[in-house]
Amino acid sequence: MTRITQLYPRLELLSEGEPPHHTLFVMARLPGSPDRLLLIDPPADVTERFSLADENAVLYTGPARESALPELQTQPGGIAHLSIGEHLLDIYSQQTGNVIYFPTLGVLCGGDFGSDLALPRLAPGSDGSEEIETLRLLAQTVKQRRLEVYIPRIGSLCRDRVEVMGRLAGDVSYLHGLRRIIPAGAEQGEALERIEQMAAGLVPENRRTAFCREIHEENVERLWRAVQA
Repeated sequence: MTRITQLYPRLELLSEGEPPHHTLFVMARLPGSPDRLLLIDPPADVTERFSLADENAVLYTGPARESALPELQTQPGGIAHLSIGEHLLDIYSQQTGNVIYFPTLGVLCGGDFGSDLALPRLAPGSDGSEEIETLRLLAQTVKQRRLEVYIPRIGSLCRDRVEVMGRLAGDVSYLHGLRRIIPAGAEQGEALERIEQMAAGLVPENRRTAFCREIHEENVERLWRAVQA
């Protein structure tokens, strides 16, 4: 299923698939200037399916993917403030992605965190600490700043601050569980298959889908390999 929703003027959301994957279109149309478009988390074939603006760029909340469009460059650990037409964006850059916040609208893009239908993803080689820091940043933003809509890369949008905080807390709990079980098992010389069995109970009951199982198995293997290095 494909759906396009206008969240605000010149801010549109493309939602596709089940569970839904989201792409945010941030548009600028100013008299005497070329039309501009920033695509946040676009699908790989976006240039084949959509008529785009005169000037285009892409930005990812997670690891960058192949795209025919230029990628907006960010610096890990840095904070950037960007204006796209009438829209202001605060970009908090991590090693493997970006947290994107629209301060005048209260829109927060959380990437692979804070989903009701997916698990948080560990980056290759990560021990989970970077992901937990990103979750702390998201929780701080939700608590201290205006929030009108939370957009995970995959899953349902949320407009309730308490629900978003609950989702983020669930992600922290899951990652802490991985960081507790997997290094201990690896230190004891357990095989990956045994560690996978030990970590199976960490997946919340409402995420025990084939989609989440694939993410979980990847997370277990990545953390197991990271602690072996």
